[in-house]
Amino acid sequence: LTLWPQIGEAAPIEAVGTSKVDPKAAARSRDRAIEDARTTALEQAIASIGAAGDVSVDADAVDQVLDRAATWTAAYRILEVVDQSGTMQARVEVDIDIPRLRKRIATRDGTVRAKGFVWGGVSASGCGPLDDARLEDPLRAYGILVADQSGTTLALALTCSDRGAVSNTHVRAAAVTLTATLTGELELTRKVEARGFAEDGGEATAIAIDRALGELAEQLAVHARGDLELRVEQPWPAARVRRLELTLRESVLGVDSAELAGIMADGAVVLRVQGGIDINLLGQRMQTLAFPDFRLVGLRIDATHALRVRIE
Repeated sequence: LTLWPQIGEAAPIEAVGTSKVDPKAAARSRDRAIEDARTTALEQAIASIGAAGDVSVDADAVDQVLDRAATWTAAYRILEVVDQSGTMQARVEVDIDIPRLRKRIATRDGTVRAKGFVWGGVSASGCGPLDDARLEDPLRAYGILVADQSGTTLALALTCSDRGAVSNTHVRAAAVTLTATLTGELELTRKVEARGFAEDGGEATAIAIDRALGELAEQLAVHARGDLELRVEQPWPAARVRRLELTLRESVLGVDSAELAGIMADGAVVLRVQGGIDINLLGQRMQTLAFPDFRLVGLRIDATHALRVRIE
């Protein structure tokens, strides 16, 4: 069985979970073993990030992620489920978005620009009991909200709906619509829709909310933290520039995206870098990048918002 949401850049992690068999509820024992295996896979992913040593892991952020383990492990394959003398054992392969997880649990660097927005509260409909912290804390961890003064306020409107049982499965579906309204120095509206699946309707709604928050954070990142430019000399072959784009997004903490923005008069390609990172920190972290068939040389600050580098 495979349950697939759409997850980009996910890494497969295999794990085993167990649960004592309840003779009166064998199916539930199986589900608990699978849940345990999914959580174990998430713990392994978190441990691998900590062991890499290139980021400091925030213990509170780890606890928040583990509390929402179902969200981070929603794409999984059941490889085997066996009853071993009264203990149900499940072996699963879970697809976990490692780049997003890495940024979610990393300790925020004090040099990161804290433009962001101030919290304006949330209104909710059909979502059951819900306090502001349920939505505020993840957005603060993603760097969208800041405690300091800001000229822009972010308010959320959330609508939840139970879509009922999913045919031919034992799970329920929920859908949420999350609308973000920015007022003040920046005026705009963003809407995100997401779905969640779980055995319990409330848990399905919680998963959908978490997915919507993650998607919203990506959409608002550029507005919250601003853009930088990376000007790349000798940008050929094009595959090397593409690899540089992917590496910046996947490996450089503080970078949310990097995309081709144009070509300068001298032939240098301009990559627009979005995320919570300043020009000096981006330069420092780029110095650690390595590629199998080319190297970056001549890295230097070209303007207050731009770095220049050459591919060789």
